[in-house]
Amino acid sequence: MQKLKAVAALFFLFAGMTSVALAQNASHTVNVEVQAINEIAITGDVTLTISSATAGQAPDDATGSTTYALTTNDAGGTTKITASTDQDPASLGTGSGGVDLKVNAAAPTGGATPGAVSLGTTAVDVVTSIDAVSESGITLDYTLSATAATGQLASTALTVTYTIVN
Repeated sequence: MQKLKAVAALFFLFAGMTSVALAQNASHTVNVEVQAINEIAITGDVTLTISSATAGQAPDDATGSTTYALTTNDAGGTTKITASTDQDPASLGTGSGGVDLKVNAAAPTGGATPGAVSLGTTAVDVVTSIDAVSESGITLDYTLSATAATGQLASTALTVTYTIVN
């Protein structure tokens, strides 16, 4: 019986030590958040020069291209890109009639484009129905038009501003 008590005491002693030797644990909260991301970058500048015409016709249009990159995590297809200029192209030139600057912005995957639109100081939609996307190398095609009545226009820098709107 003595032996049995001694074995039982040892058993309870080791059982108690086992629970002490078990790993402890702790926990905490990690708060996570992904905020709205709307980034656009234009690759480079474009120079458009009208320098020729066919006799009896309006001056030939000048065309040029660049590309843009876009990242937005706004799902739902309601995001769009607008564009505007810092000066109204229609008011440029030495004669009447001004010039017309158009952009045809290609849409990223899943987006839509209205095609070539005239730019001015009021923002116009150039890409619509954008869903969450991260894409680069998307084309921006520019066309500059003028009439003979526009006259000559010295090199004039127009700043075109693109804005992501949700």
